[in-house]
Amino acid sequence: MTIALPYRFMLAGILFAIVGMGLGIWMGTHEDFTYAAVHAHINLVGWASLFLFGLFYRTAPTSAATGLASAHFWCALLGAICLAIGIVGSVGPQLALALFAIPGALLTLASMLIFLWVVAQAARRTA
Repeated sequence: MTIALPYRFMLAGILFAIVGMGLGIWMGTHEDFTYAAVHAHINLVGWASLFLFGLFYRTAPTSAATGLASAHFWCALLGAICLAIGIVGSVGPQLALALFAIPGALLTLASMLIFLWVVAQAARRTA
């Protein structure tokens, strides 16, 4: 079974939302907000960005059908995962994990630059 690209983005975003909410609930119940930055990035980069990408591709099937859109998915997903792991390492005792922060941030930036290109191309097609 193949899941269409828009729904891959949306499902990944929902999984990030569940993880982000779970972390937020854990922090609240333990009154330990050490990982607040991780929580924020999981929710913003993971949930909000990925889901919004999916919504765009759902409304722009021509854009979703390209190889660049597939590359965008993997870049965005890996970036969000690596960034979250890297922030865990930078704020917690697992300093070795902090090495993931820079590649995660760069992948996340690359993902947004790809998205800029995809949206600009879609705008050009409809103009």
